[in-house]
Amino acid sequence: MIRNSSLTLVCFIFFQIGIVAQTEHRFISRTFQDAVEKQTRTYKGVPGPDYWQNKASYTIDVEIDPVSAILSGNASIVYFNRSPDTLKQIVFNLYQDIYREGNSRDWDLGGADITKGTNIKSLTINNETADLSNKEKNQRVGTKLISKVTSKILPGDSVSISINWEVSIPVKRPIRMGKYNDSTWFIAYWYPQIAVYDDIDGWDMISYNGSVEFYNDFNDYQVSVTLPKDYVVWAGAKLLNPNEVLNRQIIDRIGDSQSEFDIQHIILKDDYKKFKVTHQTPKNTWKFASTGVPDFSFGFGLGKQWDMTKLLIDSSTNRTVIINTVFDSKNKHFDKVAQFAMKSVSYMSFNWPGLAFPYPQVTVFCDDRTGGGMESPMMANNSAPEDESASFGLTFHEIAHSYFPFYMGTNEKKYAFMDEGWASYLPTELVDSLYPDHHSLKGIVKKFEEMAGYEVDTPPMVLSQMLGANYQSLRLASYTRPSMAYHFLKNAMGEELFKIGLHNYMKVWAGKHPTPNDFFSAMELTSGQNLNWFIKPWFYDFAYPDLALRKVTKDGLIVIENIGGLPLPIELNLLFTNGSKLEIVKDASIWSSGEKSVIITFESEVPLQEINLGSDLIPDSNKKSNRMLFID
Repeated sequence: MIRNSSLTLVCFIFFQIGIVAQTEHRFISRTFQDAVEKQTRTYKGVPGPDYWQNKASYTIDVEIDPVSAILSGNASIVYFNRSPDTLKQIVFNLYQDIYREGNSRDWDLGGADITKGTNIKSLTINNETADLSNKEKNQRVGTKLISKVTSKILPGDSVSISINWEVSIPVKRPIRMGKYNDSTWFIAYWYPQIAVYDDIDGWDMISYNGSVEFYNDFNDYQVSVTLPKDYVVWAGAKLLNPNEVLNRQIIDRIGDSQSEFDIQHIILKDDYKKFKVTHQTPKNTWKFASTGVPDFSFGFGLGKQWDMTKLLIDSSTNRTVIINTVFDSKNKHFDKVAQFAMKSVSYMSFNWPGLAFPYPQVTVFCDDRTGGGMESPMMANNSAPEDESASFGLTFHEIAHSYFPFYMGTNEKKYAFMDEGWASYLPTELVDSLYPDHHSLKGIVKKFEEMAGYEVDTPPMVLSQMLGANYQSLRLASYTRPSMAYHFLKNAMGEELFKIGLHNYMKVWAGKHPTPNDFFSAMELTSGQNLNWFIKPWFYDFAYPDLALRKVTKDGLIVIENIGGLPLPIELNLLFTNGSKLEIVKDASIWSSGEKSVIITFESEVPLQEINLGSDLIPDSNKKSNRMLFID
């Protein structure tokens, strides 16, 4: 459950700084300006006095036939209109319409798993049955269903919705969900979900073409999943009825794990041979519940092992997190993933970002592949990489999404860098300390400098859904470039001030829907500085990493030119004729004046023999101008 944070102290800190965010030098969209006029947003990095957001309460009963791979569901939804607007329609996300024949996709499926889309058998809004054949009132566009309502939904009112549907689970080309083999299934993006209606765009009309991911309200869920006996179900929510679906031995082990902090083996491989793990009625119904979360997903399988542990993440309240891992004995390194997850959650809670893990549990489910992973609230659908360090990094990355976008509610469809950038950067320090040969941060630097400055390198502020057709561009703008930006901004501001700014932003916007400008303004107001010298080139401009040595004078002046335009740290290594060395390091704030060149001074009575600019932790796309030799 998302915890509500008090805004009083944070707002006091922001307004006591006594400056106005320096937004005039970077682009502020007209939609954001309109929100400021409506007083739902501010230029100070905090919500306006009239900020609002909607929510829904879902009660879903779903049954899956593993033989036909058909998912059948019934949902009762109560949608609360907290906006000041009168709603004349309801917009649903039908994510599995990505497989609907004729729909656009970001990559070619080759005809695999193509269907007629989500089969909506019935839809009732406020006790009025919708005529789905009436295209004027019920329109299917991309992966959206737009249903006009007869009775308008007034501000402060709610609407009751009942929907019955059926979808085919992909079995050949699963996109973030599907049947991976007869014993491994993961279900996400699966139910008709009410799209976000917010103060920036109104209804979210961005279709799901495969690349863009999450933007959801904070909703409540009660979900019942019915499957044949012997299938075990795990979900991103609390299991309410373990006694009704699991064998007594398993129940006892779960109870034992609640009182210890060691890793407990809840289900072992041999348990399936020794006794029946589930109740032996023809079908079992697994019941789950969660509140104040952006989504619900679940995995199920036959013969899966299950490890569980508990971790203390807030000593002042004795709050703990339950960690589950689900895997097959053949999944490489997955017997260690519970330990990986413990270290990751502990690091995130006490180091970076340094706020207690926001959810009561998290489950890492292995899909039996060797590459890739996918996050959802309180759950991750992960592969089992061959390399142990890669497995650790993947575990951390997907769990890091618990903060970004889920805890923060960011619009990943438009601004993927607001979560993927963090999830890429946050693991680097821990992974590199545990696996020195992995070089995760160096790897990000190398990837960036190889592609930066080419046409595929677009600024992160270019909306993510516009980059979906070119994966290189999406990857650079969402993962690689922003992770570098967060790293260098932290160095420039200093870790302590950067963390204060990050915490202020997170505490103010947790459980809401922040935009990039809210983050930028929050960091500026915390630091008391105009950070546009950094924010604009890294996030808005077609800039790239390229520093060059231009001149070295006899009286100790080194001129460095910023050709590419990105403010970067400077590292100089000077070698003198007597064999002595001098290292000069400056953080990225050396470019804060906005000048294209800087002068760095040094003192030495011994002549220079060689000077080198840069390091393998600072990207530079053209290193030909990074070395000077001095010959008598």
